[in-house]
Amino acid sequence: MNELLGKIIEAHGGMERRNGYQRVNATIVSGGGFFPLKGVRQDTAPRQMTVWLHDERSWVLPDGAPDQRTVFTPEKSAIEKLDGTVVAERRAPKASFAGHQVNTPWDALQRAYLGEL
Repeated sequence: MNELLGKIIEAHGGMERRNGYQRVNATIVSGGGFFPLKGVRQDTAPRQMTVWLHDERSWVLPDGAPDQRTVFTPEKSAIEKLDGTVVAERRAPKASFAGHQVNTPWDALQRAYLGEL
């Protein structure tokens, strides 16, 4: 762990306190010129993002519909209903970026893989 990170963690209660939490929730708003460049919808409405602190996992809701969320893990990106029903899913999502250029469009599962930016 680098020195600055160690100081920040210590200032907020230390590793024991940090390890006591499983996830963090935040309200996010995304925007800018990158989304139009990639051909994905730019939703500027506030959404809820949950990030797990000890696993590489997150979700954002709503996404696409009020009862849907995007789900990210390194092994898959998905769009799910809030009850867990899978709407769309891609295994090994990182591989879907092979050969992409700056102006190569993304699909909804690629955006989900990148955590809604």
